[in-house]
Amino acid sequence: MEEEEFYQWLGQYVKNIRKQRNKTQVEISSIFRLSRSSLANIETGRHRISCYTLYELLCALDHPFNDVLDSIPTLPK
Repeated sequence: MEEEEFYQWLGQYVKNIRKQRNKTQVEISSIFRLSRSSLANIETGRHRISCYTLYELLCALDHPFNDVLDSIPTLPK
C-alpha cells in the first residue's frame, strides 16, 4: 500500500467510527483539538496526522488504538 492509499484508508476508518458513534464532525471537533475542516481533511486522507494525533482522535471517538493497528490492510507475502 502506498502512503497516499494508507491515509485514505485511515481517513475512511476514522469516518466509519465517527458515523458508528452517530457523531458529526462538529461534535468531534468540539471534543478534539482540530477544526471541523481539519477533521474533514483527515477523513478524506488529505491531512496526514501524527500517531499521537491519531491517538487523541481515537480517544475522542472512544475507540481503542489497537483496533486500528489490527485493521491495517497488509500486502500478501
